Amino acid sequence: MPEASLTLPADLSSVSQARNFLRHALADWAVEGFELAAPQVLTELATNAALHARSAYTVHLLLDDGHLLVEVSDSSPMMPQQRHYGTGATTGRGIALVEALSEAWGVESSPTGKTVWCRVGSDDGLPDFDLDDADEIDDDIARPSARGGRPVGARPATTGGRAGASLAFAA
Repeated sequence: MPEASLTLPADLSSVSQARNFLRHALADWAVEGFELAAPQVLTELATNAALHARSAYTVHLLLDDGHLLVEVSDSSPMMPQQRHYGTGATTGRGIALVEALSEAWGVESSPTGKTVWCRVGSDDGLPDFDLDDADEIDDDIARPSARGGRPVGARPATTGGRAGASLAFAA
């Protein structure tokens, strides 16, 4: 199983380094089909680490049986939170994007912080989106469910990252 890790500083400029690291790792492994979802979820997780955790973070990539495990570990104990901004907001959709583009995702707490992970399949498995339905999709992402948890249509996170004890987000 090919794997690679890189530690980056707590600076928003490091997010592009994380994407370059992913691109180079996939090229070194001669793997194609991860050009859309994988860079997007890594961008969201790395941005959260740099912006909210305000700590150096480590990106760990593991390719296993046609799936890519993307992990971002930082030293903050603060767990990611789903935001419910209005449809016109320019921020607050990171975790919803991770949910939409990942087969599964979760958080593993550790004595030194946390690891947010997601399992990404190839881009061939992504749904086709009709841009005429974009407003409806945006409304679904922004509208909390009747139970008050995740937005309507969002898949709950599952456990299954690489590290030890797991704490997964559930509705």
